[in-house]
Amino acid sequence: MLMEGRVVPPEGASAAVGEGAVTIDDLRVSFGATQVLKGISARIAGGKVTALIGPTGCGKTTLLRALNRLHDQRPGFRLDGSILLEGRSIYGRGIDVRDLRRRMGMLFQRPNPFPQSIQENVALGARIHGLWQRSEVKARTEGLLRDVGLWDSVQ
Repeated sequence: MLMEGRVVPPEGASAAVGEGAVTIDDLRVSFGATQVLKGISARIAGGKVTALIGPTGCGKTTLLRALNRLHDQRPGFRLDGSILLEGRSIYGRGIDVRDLRRRMGMLFQRPNPFPQSIQENVALGARIHGLWQRSEVKARTEGLLRDVGLWDSVQ
């Protein structure tokens, strides 16, 4: 299904400015000859949680994946228009994609873990970014799972 148009912020919301602000202008995404997104424009304020809501198949996931550059290696992917983070193109030269993904998170409706244990999934972000010492991973992961009431479920 083709998603087309403008994303309208709620009444009283401010335009996207400042740290973390995202500006999408006339975004078009295609895979081969199939155009999936057409003419999407939005202003998203930084430092806020923003929900993207719509019917199944309208292009929400395609848009979110474009924001996180998760289509980059997909054959036939083409993006026209612009996505700016704090006024800088996220598809520009010199953009550190890992840093971009650290700054702009994505939460799926259905959990989408990597094919490993729950404990390994919980520890993955901290491990990749070197936030925990190897010796403390098990204890910290257990603590986090206990905090959310899931520790007994993963035993």
